[in-house]
Amino acid sequence: MKKSIFFAALAVVVLGACTKNEVTYNTTPEAVAFGGYSGRTITKAGATIDMNLENLKTEGFGVFATYSGTNDYAEATNDFMYNQDVKYSGSAWTYSPIKYWPNPTNGSSADAQKVSFFAYAPYCQPAATEEFGIMGFEIDGTTKHNIVNYGFKSGVPNVDLLWGYKQGATLTDTNIDEDVNINLTRTAETVKFAFRHSLSKLAGSQEGDPGTDGTNANGLIIKADPTADPTNGFATDNGTKITVSKIVVKSAEKDLNDNTITYAADGSVQTGKLDLYTGKFTLDAAVEPIKFEQTLVAGTPAAGENELADNLKEVASPASFAAVNPGVKKTPQNVYKNEVNPIILIPGSKPVVEVEVTYVVRTYDEKLGTKKFSEVPQTVYGKIAFPEIESNKKYNICIIIGLNDVKFAATVDDWTTGGPVDTNGDGVIDANDTVGTVNVYLPKNL
Repeated sequence: MKKSIFFAALAVVVLGACTKNEVTYNTTPEAVAFGGYSGRTITKAGATIDMNLENLKTEGFGVFATYSGTNDYAEATNDFMYNQDVKYSGSAWTYSPIKYWPNPTNGSSADAQKVSFFAYAPYCQPAATEEFGIMGFEIDGTTKHNIVNYGFKSGVPNVDLLWGYKQGATLTDTNIDEDVNINLTRTAETVKFAFRHSLSKLAGSQEGDPGTDGTNANGLIIKADPTADPTNGFATDNGTKITVSKIVVKSAEKDLNDNTITYAADGSVQTGKLDLYTGKFTLDAAVEPIKFEQTLVAGTPAAGENELADNLKEVASPASFAAVNPGVKKTPQNVYKNEVNPIILIPGSKPVVEVEVTYVVRTYDEKLGTKKFSEVPQTVYGKIAFPEIESNKKYNICIIIGLNDVKFAATVDDWTTGGPVDTNGDGVIDANDTVGTVNVYLPKNL
């Protein structure tokens, strides 16, 4: 649900497909098969990327499963599967060793044997001494639910974390635990998961998403002030071009009232727990602000940096106006060429974000020597205070550049992504299936 605050955002959800439960009287063993839809560089603590529809196929997901005989699920024992790695290979989700559905003990549905499944992503096998990211797994001593232990660390790229639930379910804060894959019986159908972000993300996205008119731009985006009217327009070969040299997005040192913000010490870790039964993420202690910083550059990025989108890049010492990239337009454009190490936000925190933009304004003028253009470099700063961060939200920032000033706008919405839907229920996305859409909420000028 879109929040009406002075921020704007887009969504990303990972879609799966619902499981059909049925009893079969066939005595041939029926293998348990999985399907899941979401989805690069993996670390032992997890993948430091946005786990979108593409990346899940590479990273895979982990499954815990409990066999409860003829009884309904009551507590996790993980005696059927423990952190089972499920990866996409060829045209199907695969895992090893293959497990088989238990048969009814007397061949009737009255005493069907039940198995309950719980999933998270990205899959990882954390070391015993893991300090951050996906740190390990346990069964909670009170609730008897499967728990994923997670840690945020100051000064490093943090890991996206997804919770798997039964596709097709309607998730609500008060009735979320009815939507997991519990008490399933023998079936030829695939056990399928939809995935939901447990944490939150700031900005991001990459070049190529906006479409020809920019209406699908999201994440960290930039546009020219739509009320500005330069001679011959923006991004034309005889008008005004605004190209970008560098953008820095980082934790602000002071809030909007100029009070100093005290951050957690560098290298410190804040831990929390993802309950695989309820899908809820909770911090182990009161949240402290953790610093983050992300830099985008026009040239070759250094380690940890991101590269600006080609269309926006500043070109060093262009010989002619035609050699200058089109740059900023009145329609929004994504800023990243390829996003690496996304900024993952801690639910419960209230970050204050500073944005620094270095850019060059050039205007075509036949009377100005051999180059025939004026050239003015500028660096501007902006600051945005976000409300309390919520799980499964993507917080977007729009940089609005005018000829006299620069403004910033921000939005927030569910981190949901329309994407492939396994319409025919075969556990594989193919030509027989449909494709969803992405809802985009464009930011408004402050």
